[in-house]
Amino acid sequence: MTHINRKHTAALFILMIGIAMMFTACSQTGGGSNSGASGADSEGNAAPAAGGEAGKVLKVRFYDDPSGFDPASVFRIENENIAFNVFSGLTTYDSESGQIIPDLAESWETEDNKTWTFHLRQGVQWQKGYGEFTSADVLYSYERILDSATASPYAAEFNNVESFEAPDDYTVVIRLKDPDSNFLHVVANFHQGQIVKKEAVEELGDQFKWSPVGTGPYMFDSMKVNSEIVLVRHEEYFRGPAPIEKIIFSIIKDDDTAAIALQNGEVDLVMRINRQEALVRLQDAGFEMNALYDRAVNVKMFNTSIKPLDDIRVRQAWAHAVDWTGISEATNPLLESEAFNLLPKWMDVYTENVPRYEYNPERAKELLKEAGFENGFTITQHLNASNGVTDSDQLEQEFLKAVGIDLQFELVDAAVYNQIRNKGEFEVAGRQLPAVNPDMILFSYLHPDNIAPKGLNGARYNNPELTVKLEAARAEIDPDKRRELYAEVQHIAMSELPYIPLYSANGYWPGYDYVMNVTLNPLSQVNFYEVDINK
Repeated sequence: MTHINRKHTAALFILMIGIAMMFTACSQTGGGSNSGASGADSEGNAAPAAGGEAGKVLKVRFYDDPSGFDPASVFRIENENIAFNVFSGLTTYDSESGQIIPDLAESWETEDNKTWTFHLRQGVQWQKGYGEFTSADVLYSYERILDSATASPYAAEFNNVESFEAPDDYTVVIRLKDPDSNFLHVVANFHQGQIVKKEAVEELGDQFKWSPVGTGPYMFDSMKVNSEIVLVRHEEYFRGPAPIEKIIFSIIKDDDTAAIALQNGEVDLVMRINRQEALVRLQDAGFEMNALYDRAVNVKMFNTSIKPLDDIRVRQAWAHAVDWTGISEATNPLLESEAFNLLPKWMDVYTENVPRYEYNPERAKELLKEAGFENGFTITQHLNASNGVTDSDQLEQEFLKAVGIDLQFELVDAAVYNQIRNKGEFEVAGRQLPAVNPDMILFSYLHPDNIAPKGLNGARYNNPELTVKLEAARAEIDPDKRRELYAEVQHIAMSELPYIPLYSANGYWPGYDYVMNVTLNPLSQVNFYEVDINK
């Protein structure tokens, strides 16, 4: 483990990490040892999983209780991975580059980024006998998102739409109020862009989110509560049947337990490992890591509508009070790297010209005094119970305590955690911002139209100056002017800090080398249509 080379924090880190390692050691079972008995040979190399099923069956670790797969409400990466493979959008993403490519629309055109005409594939079949896909399905799906009765947190994604039209069964025309150079992302295979079937939604009612029907490469087969989710191949998928016939997602919440399951051959592939020690163990044992670096930025969200977090100086003091880089280096060097912005570094409009908040506890105390909190204050952060209070959380708590901020943690289950964040009913919370389109982050988390519960702006942030620049950036056709406007938006956001970027997250899906073509796209999703097994 890498330790921080700072005299004033070394003792603290050593103490906290030592305690964490003690608890980790006490909680491990004998099966968690790094011996060759658990699915590895005498030299520690990965051993293949046991077979026996007819056809190709892939066993994948799923890391939390599912919360539903309806595109109108789907949330969190593990659920989005299911939806991404069950549904389709008009467009989708190339797994390697993240570039927009055709999906249900085989082509499209626009002259002004304001009127978009999509030409749909013909002969696309819905899963489970619901007939042929047509333009009526597109209009129904989008209008359902906008229907207030649906209460979709993604409704604001269509705020710029003037009208949806279907001149015939295989053409969709979407007219926007203002030009949007990023609009192809809005109709992509993600959240509001995923197309549903009216008859399936109406027949299944509240159960649709637990039994989704799409046009994607895999069909939802079954689910056992707290146990597994099963997808089967959609034989009539428009690109042809997928190589793998069945995917069994085993629900294993604990990362160490998931690593042991992989080593024992109980699963072939692990959807996400976020524990440093488990990753090192699997890497040393020779498993394929299937990594994506700088995939998304993790942020701390402040509810800016409550005191004392409505004061910019308090939020800036929080940023200065914590040695974020030191914590990452000490606890998760494989999983994290520095982040100074809300956008990931690879995005074409990303800028480094933003305010940075170096570790400076004296400056933090000055800012708190200026804000009238010389004696500090107490605040609560909600955490997902499945992750618990991590070493990073404890270290942050100690840094904040040193400047007078008493950070308390409240653990809730995943469903409640999602609800709290989506409704904006928290003081402090965390979130990851996976995105390909910059507007998935900047509009979703900064624009007042998206203030929770209408959208993902859980910070309840509203700055008219930023809003004007953000809307101008989306409408701007000239790429250089567009980048300049987006840079100004990022500068304002990082000056006022409704969100603190904590670190840039690396993603790993460890698995056996016979599981081929596992590629994480920039949304941290895997297109299982491309995955194959070759034992």
